[in-house]
Amino acid sequence: MTCGTLQNFTCFVGLPKAGKSTFLNGLIASPYSSWKELFQMKLETPPGRPFVAYFDTESAEFDFYNNLERIKSLTKDKIIPGHLNAYAVREDEPELIKAMIETYCEMNPMCSVIIIDGLLDLLMNFNDERESKMLVIWLKKITKLFNILIIGVVHLGKKDNNTLGHFGSMVDRYAQSVISIERDKENNLFLMKSKLLRASPDFDDVAIQFDGKTYVECQPPAPQPQTKKRG
Repeated sequence: MTCGTLQNFTCFVGLPKAGKSTFLNGLIASPYSSWKELFQMKLETPPGRPFVAYFDTESAEFDFYNNLERIKSLTKDKIIPGHLNAYAVREDEPELIKAMIETYCEMNPMCSVIIIDGLLDLLMNFNDERESKMLVIWLKKITKLFNILIIGVVHLGKKDNNTLGHFGSMVDRYAQSVISIERDKENNLFLMKSKLLRASPDFDDVAIQFDGKTYVECQPPAPQPQTKKRG
């Protein structure tokens, strides 16, 4: 299936600690793994543009380097991919982060994929309708201007399980794909589900589990039968 193409943006969504970064790390490592696909994902860059840039807006330094170690552990040669540029920008304000991303794209035309973990940090207020729309316009502008794919991460609200604020509603409307990440604590699984795919049909749920050393793909739990409510 196709989840993201050039001149578009896609999003991973989920609650905090649901495993969004884990699947994202697998996606980054997928071109360099010993498997044809990693967690049923494969990031394919166009000829002559092999670079991927990873902007982490959320993690402290310790967690940022843990993410890089996880990426390294999932590659075939257990090394950081040579075509990956990674930046920790947790302390920077939204406009500066956007300026850094634009500058990076201008200086690195061989980059075709920008990963932003997470997109809400490019806003001062995700409940501000105008600011949210301006961020969507910015995403559409730079994906076209630099002919890139942007993959973003957006949190869900704990109360209603919906993407947060006005920006979350716009993600559901404008993103090429929205992929949901969930934590199944009962079975100790991280689940990836297709919430919205515009370029291809939905895919079957993907489940991964930590085996003590690394994350491995396993069988997702069977869907629970729906019970009819009595009137």
